[in-house]
Amino acid sequence: MFCAKYDYKMDIAVKQEEAFEDGMLQKSIENAKNALAMNLSVEQVSQITGLSVEQVLKLQAESPKR
Repeated sequence: MFCAKYDYKMDIAVKQEEAFEDGMLQKSIENAKNALAMNLSVEQVSQITGLSVEQVLKLQAESPKR
């Protein structure tokens, strides 16, 4: 049986890192939406934001058409 010792400081550090990463993802999504609104190509948006082409295509499909 595996029994790991609970480390409160490590738990907090992991949760802070996860929150930071989630915030960075949300910022990338926001930037991608703005870049798509500026009619940049999907490939350009992917390079700028670090999101995959598939993620950008999904955002493009979800955005309202002008």
